[in-house]
Amino acid sequence: MAARPARLSAPAVAALLVAALALCAATASAANGTTAAPPSGCYSHLFTFGNSLIDTGNFIHYSTSPGPVARSPYGETFFRRPTGRWSDGRLIVDFIVERLGFPYWTPYLAGKSREDFRYGANFAVASGTALNQLLFKKKHLSVAGITPYSLAIQVGWFKKVLAMLASTEQERKEVMARSVFMVGEFGGNDYLHPLFQNKTLEWVRPLVPRVVRYIAGAVEELVRLGATTVYVPGLFPLGCVPRLLFLFRDGGAGDRDPATGCLRGLNDGLAALHNALLRRRVAELRAAHPGVTIAYADYYGEVMELVSAPAASGFDAGAALTACCAGGGPYNGNFTVHCSDPGATQCADPSRRISWDGLHMTEAVYRIMARGVLDGPFADPPIMSRCHSY
Repeated sequence: MAARPARLSAPAVAALLVAALALCAATASAANGTTAAPPSGCYSHLFTFGNSLIDTGNFIHYSTSPGPVARSPYGETFFRRPTGRWSDGRLIVDFIVERLGFPYWTPYLAGKSREDFRYGANFAVASGTALNQLLFKKKHLSVAGITPYSLAIQVGWFKKVLAMLASTEQERKEVMARSVFMVGEFGGNDYLHPLFQNKTLEWVRPLVPRVVRYIAGAVEELVRLGATTVYVPGLFPLGCVPRLLFLFRDGGAGDRDPATGCLRGLNDGLAALHNALLRRRVAELRAAHPGVTIAYADYYGEVMELVSAPAASGFDAGAALTACCAGGGPYNGNFTVHCSDPGATQCADPSRRISWDGLHMTEAVYRIMARGVLDGPFADPPIMSRCHSY
């Protein structure tokens, strides 16, 4: 004889109904192509624009000769293989993606369908600049090492993705309102390209107002399209970058800060100048667009804290300005030999170093930096501050 089915209690029946309704909603969402609420419950998409500091694979997708980033030991710490990320592991944006509960992105240039951009897109390309190639050409600079995919091009890519995700004006408004945007860091390559072509700090400084104007213009364009949450990171302290310390080892970038060993000319005379102008412009944009969160992210302050007291965050105190994997010489900053080239000098433990390859940071640093932007105090308001709203 068959056993009699157990009688369900009223609460149990209610719970089953809720679950069934949720399943139906999820099925309908998948059928019509809409995006279900993300696990974090606060943002539906993350869109980022930038350069090799956050490029998760666009450069190696389009480049016919991607160079060192396509070879080991890039990616060794987390992915166990090269992925196009210019680090030993994850980048700032990877930690943000994880925290928001999204899967790792398909790089924009590798994406083909709406589903590839379900949680947003990363438009960053290694060597990306705020200014375009034409301006550098007019100033008689070689653009061989400068990607054509500048900030304006990346914003154009975003518009194409937005059109894929939203076919009506109402859908577009919904996508924009529930997305978080990161514009940058931009400016570093705009200044490094000339410096690596033997231009002086005096030659580079006049570029700063124009670079900041281009960044602000991109932010304004996103707000015009409906963005409600935009983060704008400032520059790293360039005077603490091993390759620049190597480049200016015989002078040309001011004296050294006795407390850190960083070059004051590059820090105070360039990076801090850029950041001050950018902060001011971000404040002006915020005042011009009440109701829109436009926040500055203080990458400079974050990295200076680590360089000033490395041991406090678990880094080697005697190697705060020395790259983990590069071409040897002072600061392990010789840039004629790249990290994945034969003869490169590699440290035993990247998690104990601040700089990975002399230009980019280690995963350990990016983890700390992401936390400072997600939860504060290096972004005000921090990214996760609005998550209670959903």
